[in-house]
Amino acid sequence: MKNIKEKITYSFLFFLFLLLDQTTKHFVLKKQSALIFKNENFAFSLKVPTPWMYLTYSILLTLLVNWFVKKQNKNILDKLGFVFILSGAVSNISERLFNGFVIDFIHIHTGVFNLADFFIILGIILLFFSKDELMNS
Repeated sequence: MKNIKEKITYSFLFFLFLLLDQTTKHFVLKKQSALIFKNENFAFSLKVPTPWMYLTYSILLTLLVNWFVKKQNKNILDKLGFVFILSGAVSNISERLFNGFVIDFIHIHTGVFNLADFFIILGIILLFFSKDELMNS
C-alpha cells in the first residue's frame, strides 16, 4: 500500500469493522441479554490455558502481519482479507483482555458467534480466493 489514500481507506475500514463489531455487542448486551454467550474460552469454546491462548494469538497475528508486509503485488482481496482478519482479531482479543470473555450472540446450529468471528472467516475466504495466492500456490 504505497499511496496515502489507500492507507487511509483501509485504516478507515479497519476501524469501521472494529466499531461495528463492538457496537453490535454493546447493543445486544444492553437490549437482548438472553441471547448472549460470554465465551471465556479460546476459539470455538476450546478450553485452552490463558497463557497459551494469548501466545497463540500473538504468533498467528505476527505471522499474518509478517506475511502481509512481505507479500509483493497485493491485490484488493489480499488487502480486504487482511483488514477483515485483523479487525476481527483485534476486536475479540481486546474484548477478552478488558472483560475476560468475548460476547457471542449469533446462534447458528450448535455454535454461537459474533461479527468479529465472521470478519475473520470472511478474511480467510478472501485470502484463499485471491488470484495471486492461487497462482503462487
